[in-house]
Amino acid sequence: ALATLLPEGVGRGNPLDLKDDATPARYVACIERLLDSHELDALMIIHAPSAVSPSSETAEQIIAAVAKHPRGKQVTLLTNWCGEYSSQSARRAFTQAGIPTWRTPEGTVTAFMHQVEYRRNQKQLRETPALPIGLTQNSAQAHQLIQQALDKGITTLDTHEVQPVLQAYGLATLPTWIASDSAAAASIADQIGYPVALKLRSPDIPHKSEVQGVMLYLRSAAEVEQAAEAIFDRVRETHPQAHVDGLLVQSMANRAGAQELRVVVEQDPLFGPIILLGEGGVEWQPDKQAAVALPPLNMTLARYLVIQAMKSGKVRSRSALRPLDITGLSQLLVQVSNLVVDCPEIQRLDIHPLLASADEFTLLDVTLQLAPFNGDNETRLAIRPYPHHLEEQVQLKNGQYCLFRPILPEDEPQLRAFIAQVTKEDLYYRYFSEINEFTHEDLANMTQIDYDREMAIVAVRQHNGVDEIIGVTRAISDADNIDAEFSVLVRSDLKGLGMGRRLLEKMIRYTRDHGLQQLNGITMPNNSGMITLARKLNFRVNIQLDDGIVSLNLPLGDVIS
Repeated sequence: ALATLLPEGVGRGNPLDLKDDATPARYVACIERLLDSHELDALMIIHAPSAVSPSSETAEQIIAAVAKHPRGKQVTLLTNWCGEYSSQSARRAFTQAGIPTWRTPEGTVTAFMHQVEYRRNQKQLRETPALPIGLTQNSAQAHQLIQQALDKGITTLDTHEVQPVLQAYGLATLPTWIASDSAAAASIADQIGYPVALKLRSPDIPHKSEVQGVMLYLRSAAEVEQAAEAIFDRVRETHPQAHVDGLLVQSMANRAGAQELRVVVEQDPLFGPIILLGEGGVEWQPDKQAAVALPPLNMTLARYLVIQAMKSGKVRSRSALRPLDITGLSQLLVQVSNLVVDCPEIQRLDIHPLLASADEFTLLDVTLQLAPFNGDNETRLAIRPYPHHLEEQVQLKNGQYCLFRPILPEDEPQLRAFIAQVTKEDLYYRYFSEINEFTHEDLANMTQIDYDREMAIVAVRQHNGVDEIIGVTRAISDADNIDAEFSVLVRSDLKGLGMGRRLLEKMIRYTRDHGLQQLNGITMPNNSGMITLARKLNFRVNIQLDDGIVSLNLPLGDVIS
């Protein structure tokens, strides 16, 4: 199609060069052919003013052609009209027509890539997350260990002391022993085998490098004793007032081909806990050396943090023979996130270095800072975590038990299967329109919710060894957390078990406890089941036949009968 429009010998590749003698008519003809095609979704037009193609006239003809073309609104159109002054009126015309325009090709491409990156980010955030397989998590053990330390007045734990807390969440640390003096260090080294590493223990010297407080690859008892005495001498000389708690003795980790990373959890005054990932160094500058994410993390968000760190150069893949295992590092970040979310007493966690070698991750040095916590664990987080306390085992009228719990992002496949077993009539009552198919984006919006502003409770039962969703209730609050709009949907073949009532009762309790003042809903006059249920639960029922709706309203100070 383009061949019939262009002069002989003009290439028809991408980019398409219309040549210096291109008239407005040639521009319009080629643009129309490209819009006719379904082989592109973005079109960038570069124009330099010439005698045969004046800026304003060419722009006006293109604006008119795009406006009347059926695909004019479907293709992302970007225009670059060069010329500081000669193209001002043309660029103004594009702006008034709602077509993006720039002065330079570089500016146009940069703007387009912002669109691409935004779309990519939105798509990644809407990916269906996956739960790590075999994730270890013993929150009770971690809470007990942290509380024991606080009861003793201990607020800073080093690698040796924090080791059992980390192990409760499946994080592997290098075995570590404490030596009070050089002789004890040599004795420990003889027992665990050489080579070993010695590390200073002092709460008053946070950066061991200040006194060469880390000695590596010591291969004999004599070397260990000599290195230990040298560390003590340097501390006495440079930090005479510092309190020294002895030395840590560790077997040397295999660093051949390994990469040293740093994972830090800090408290931001606005966002609460934040997770930082980078390579670090002695002078740690997180704003320049680390990528950042907000907990709680799942595998999708953790992977996104790793990818962002690599794209921005904060983490570099150094070894071609043993490349960084992105999935393994993502799982480690999820474990760190779970630890931080579960234990509000953690003020700071510094894992440095984290030794990454293919799919093996070893925490060499870890520092944990603690402080007593008496507030609301969830409100300290910028993103409210999964509310475990809302999980409840419920017995239905047929004697079967099912689990009522908040919806999870990972529930997307089960939610799709649930909707497939709801009749079109019930879906029409729920959505007030005929819906043939729910897209991935639709289901992601239903499952990946902000628990602080929206709540969805699903009823889950075990069927043939597989969890399946059999009912859903949802409430979405307004911006002021005063009113919430609710809905209830039960699998069509499982009505009559009392599930709808139990789900709605649970949602009423939740919204009342959450501080909401009113629960509202809308249904249709012929949805007698919902209207009857609402009346039983003290909703005010207002049938508006002229509008074809029934409004349901429950002031949350009312008591369920």
